[in-house]
Amino acid sequence: MIQGGCACGRIQYTTDAQPLAVNVCHCVTCQRISGSAFLAFLDIQSSQVTWTQQPDKWSCSDIAERGHCKMCGSSMSMTYHFEKGRTAICLGTINETDHSLQPTAHIFLKDKAPWLVLADDGIRRWDTFSPGYQGKISKWKAEQTLK
Repeated sequence: MIQGGCACGRIQYTTDAQPLAVNVCHCVTCQRISGSAFLAFLDIQSSQVTWTQQPDKWSCSDIAERGHCKMCGSSMSMTYHFEKGRTAICLGTINETDHSLQPTAHIFLKDKAPWLVLADDGIRRWDTFSPGYQGKISKWKAEQTLK
């Protein structure tokens, strides 16, 4: 079981689900909202996460909505509009360190902090989104213009 929550404890979550992916995002937005060089996300089926209270939502792009705690400011989650059934939970909010949760990809390396040296660990690396994910975004945006 994975349990976690925000810094002040107002928002808590639990899940028994296995993660679909663990992505480390180095984009400028993730750097700014985390106050760090990157933000790591645990991708999971939305229906398999139980929240004591839903994170407060805000959008900084046209493709995703981010969740945070309005009391303490903790970044909690992100949901892409074209993947409503999936939630990316901020890995830093997990209560207990689970060493089995290893990154599966680094994304937005074009924005990576120049002082950050990544281990040569064989994990997939992309300058932006992976090509497959970029394709999903393009398809979703094209569908939105037809509405």
